Amino acid sequence: MNKRAKKRLKEAIQKEIAERTDQRKEQNFSTPAKKVPESRGFTAKPEKKRG
Repeated sequence: MNKRAKKRLKEAIQKEIAERTDQRKEQNFSTPAKKVPESRGFTAKPEKKRG
């Protein structure tokens, strides 16, 4: 590989990495954190489905 090809490849990789990090930031801020209620001990047994 010549110098120009190496430089282009390096720039392409850096651009991909930058795009991925931007997408991650957007996803984190666009979706609110889900609040899952913490279960203490055992939960109630669901009723059996009939029919």
